[in-house]
Amino acid sequence: MRQLEVALIGAGLIARFHLNAWLGAGAAVRIYAEDGRSAELARESGATAAGSLAEALAGADAVDICTPTGTHHEIALAAIAAGVGVVCEKPLSNDTREAEEIVAAAARAGVRLYPAHDVRFAPPYARLHELVASGGLGAGSVGRFTFSAYHPRPWTGQATARSGGILSDQLLHGADLAHWVFGDVVRVHAHYQGEIATPAPEGAVAIGTAVLTHANGAISQVVSRWTATPRPPVRVTFHVTGTGGTVSHDSEWPQEVRVADGDPGPFGYAGESVFDVEMREFAAAFAGGPEPRLGAKDALAAVRITQAAAESAWTGRAVELPVGGAA
Repeated sequence: MRQLEVALIGAGLIARFHLNAWLGAGAAVRIYAEDGRSAELARESGATAAGSLAEALAGADAVDICTPTGTHHEIALAAIAAGVGVVCEKPLSNDTREAEEIVAAAARAGVRLYPAHDVRFAPPYARLHELVASGGLGAGSVGRFTFSAYHPRPWTGQATARSGGILSDQLLHGADLAHWVFGDVVRVHAHYQGEIATPAPEGAVAIGTAVLTHANGAISQVVSRWTATPRPPVRVTFHVTGTGGTVSHDSEWPQEVRVADGDPGPFGYAGESVFDVEMREFAAAFAGGPEPRLGAKDALAAVRITQAAAESAWTGRAVELPVGGAA
């Protein structure tokens, strides 16, 4: 089988995680970073450095976009025009129209497009999805998804064109999980509090909260928090209740998941990096294997939800979304 050729764009923290995962999946990786860090990262990893975006894309099977959010649209469209498949770190865009353009362009060109929503690849969330889909929690589900993380990068902490702030960036994790578990979202009511200063004062936070109404009647709450201190660096939780029982997970617990009022079966981690699982699924799909657990429609749905959350937070009003908006 021919080795998969991946053009990795960016050389920051997430790019390093993705790079290690691609190499672990057996891909050959060429790196291009506009800030000039690609040569150093290539030397460290044994990958190849490219001198330009065009050079990185030439002959590649896939591009992995790990740059600030405001650059995703231009890079993705360049890759699609070159017939290169796209993996894009979340969010696909902080602008719904731009996300729609990317998805539409990929569909017209017959190019695969996969968003890197890494939390979907954590086993407790995959098991939760299976449990709810199978009816294991019964009807009338209510869920709460939280995500807390330390973000020292100045561009992610502020509601600018480069990031969109916590409502466009980090809130996407919970929004994507809620959409995956409960389906289409038809109403979003959100609230925003705070802003991380640069540098962040001790204890400063930014918090984004959204209540999502799903087409099937389920209700979910998504809470995202950026902290000013790196302990813990990341903490994720969920608590989901239906007529058949309740299931909870907290990444800080010694045991991975707690269950009450029901018997949903075993939960737990396989001990594998979510990035390794994610890139292995993407690599298999690019090689002609099965499609991964998320695709272009999921990328677009997540952007629509987070942009509705941003609109709701700034206006103080709930925002209605059409069921299964056109992709």
